[in-house]
Amino acid sequence: MPTPYPAGVVTHSTAVIAGDQTADIAVYEARTDRARLTVTIGYLMMTFTSAHTVQRVLEGFAAVKAAMMGLDNRAPERTPEGAQFAHNALAVTWVYPPTYSVVRGKGYLGRERRTVYWVDVHMGPITWRITDHVGYEDLLAHMKNAHKTAVAIFPDGPKFRKDPTKAPRDAFAD
Repeated sequence: MPTPYPAGVVTHSTAVIAGDQTADIAVYEARTDRARLTVTIGYLMMTFTSAHTVQRVLEGFAAVKAAMMGLDNRAPERTPEGAQFAHNALAVTWVYPPTYSVVRGKGYLGRERRTVYWVDVHMGPITWRITDHVGYEDLLAHMKNAHKTAVAIFPDGPKFRKDPTKAPRDAFAD
């Protein structure tokens, strides 16, 4: 007998961003009210339903820049125990633009005898843990590409054309 509720619900996940990131962007039903944009980065798949949502996620990642002091250029690769048998997979559908907050973190690694730094971006159901500059720059480049695509395919695209990673032209003017 089927149950009327799911057997379990995951309410929060942490995605670690480190090292080289590759992405795949797919568009479905462009320029309609049912348009969707899917961005797959490694074992993470994000589906967007509006340009506003893509812009807000990109804005959250852009806010990280000021907190990155101390991060490794490329963090040492750490393969979790059992990774040869299985990998985590995470899928999220962004229906509404998420709120976000940026928090710096650090911890001492006794086996390496050093302090490591990271930046957490708390964004709805996901905490993005950014551990190095290489991973961050790759992620930002992929999300900027997704933003440009979103502006072209979603009905609300023209309203959310502004790239939140760019400073206003007169920001440094006298």
